[in-house]
Parts: sequence; structure tokens; C-alpha cells
Amino acid sequence: MKKIILIPLLSSVLSLMASPAFSAGGHGGGGNGGKGGSASACRTTVISQTKPKHLATVAPQSEFSFWVKGIKNPDAVEVTVKKIPVELAVEDKEHFFLFTGKLPESLKGTAARIQVEVNYKKCPAEKGWLVKISE
Repeated sequence: MKKIILIPLLSSVLSLMASPAFSAGGHGGGGNGGKGGSASACRTTVISQTKPKHLATVAPQSEFSFWVKGIKNPDAVEVTVKKIPVELAVEDKEHFFLFTGKLPESLKGTAARIQVEVNYKKCPAEKGWLVKISE
């Protein structure tokens, strides 16, 4: 009687192990569906060395800068400050790109988020930080 129960159980386990859902780690083969968030998210595009630092107080029209590693085309990088698009200067530093820009002239006596987006198909990235802009 034990052999009759064991054979169907064994065949069920073997078929489950051969299924794509099991071999994909139980995720059914799906991706992360967009930018960031999961442990398997792309990590080759890196935004770093942001200046000024987060929550720093700066003068109106101050310069800001940051590095982007892991991209080949600097045109994939877009920056907004308080949702206002900003023009950027770019320097190729061999292992990364150095981007510099200026805070929009209209922003005075407020806080603003500098938002960097890398629209790179292989590995998109985004980062933002706040600055306080004096009068």
C-alpha cells in the first residue's frame, strides 16, 4: 500500500522541480517591471558624488554636480530642479561622466529637489537630493 502512495507523490515532486516557475526561484519568470526596487535590479548605472550635499543651504543660481558611472552616452541623463529642466555641462572622465549645472534663476528662498534620471535602456537609474536656496 505504501508503494502506491509513494509513486504518485514522487512523480509530482519531480514534475514540480522541472517546471519553469520552480527553476526561476518561484517567481514565474517575471521581471521587476521597471526601475529599481528589487534585489535583482540593475546596479551598473551609478549616480554618485552629488554636490552640494543633501540639505545644504546654497545661494540662488548655485552650481551643482554629480558623477554617473556605467553609461556610454551622456545624452541619456536628464536633470530637473523643482520640476524645471536644467541644462548640463558634461566631462568624460574615462571611468565616469561629470555633470554640472546651475540652479534655475527663478528659485530663491525655497527648498528644491535636484532630480537626476538616467534613461538608459540596459540599466536606468534615478537619484535626487534636496537643497535650501537662500534669498
